[in-house]
Amino acid sequence: MISGPLANRGFTLLEILIALAVFAIMAAMAYAGLTAVLDTRQATETRSGSLSQLQQLLYLLNEDLSQAVQRPVRDELGTEQPAFSGGNGEELLTFTRSLPDWLDSPNRSHLQRVSYRHENGAIYRQVWNILDRTQQTQSRRRKILDSDSVELRFYGKEWSNNWPAVGGVIPKAVEVKLGQAGLGEVRRLFLVYP
Repeated sequence: MISGPLANRGFTLLEILIALAVFAIMAAMAYAGLTAVLDTRQATETRSGSLSQLQQLLYLLNEDLSQAVQRPVRDELGTEQPAFSGGNGEELLTFTRSLPDWLDSPNRSHLQRVSYRHENGAIYRQVWNILDRTQQTQSRRRKILDSDSVELRFYGKEWSNNWPAVGGVIPKAVEVKLGQAGLGEVRRLFLVYP
C-alpha cells in the first residue's frame, strides 16, 4: 500500500468537471464551424450548378443564332412557319439553323429546326432534324436552365419585342435578359449571321 503524497495524485471531481466543460465548449465551437463549412459548400454547389446551366444556355444560343438561315418550314398541319420567330409568350425563339460541315452525312439534312421555350420557370430547347414535319415527326426536348424570368428583344431596323418583322427576314441581333435566383439579372446580346 502506498501512503503519503503519492497516494493523492488522482484528479479531483472539480478538475474533471472543468475539463468536461472545456471539452464541451470546444466541441460546440467545432460543430458550429463544421456546420458553417457544410452550409457554404451546399450554397457553392447550388450556385456552381446554376452558373454551369447558364453557361450552357448562352453557349447553345450563340451557336444556334450564329448559324440561323432564311428557310421557312411547314408544321405538322402543313401551315408555313417563318424562318425565324420569337417573343410570342412561352415561345422564346423558333428558327432554322445550319449544321456544321463536320457532320457530313449523305442521308442527313444540313439544316435543323430549333426552338427555345420558357415554361414553368425553366427554359427548354427542342430540336427537329426534319424541317417540314408530319404528325409523326419526333423531336428532342431538353431542360437547360431554371429561370425566373426571360425577356427578348430583336433588332432589324429598330428594336422590337417580337419577331417576325415585316418581310419575314432574320433579325440582325437578339438581346436576352434572364432573371435567375441567386445570380440576379443577366443580359446578353447575340449577333445573328444570316
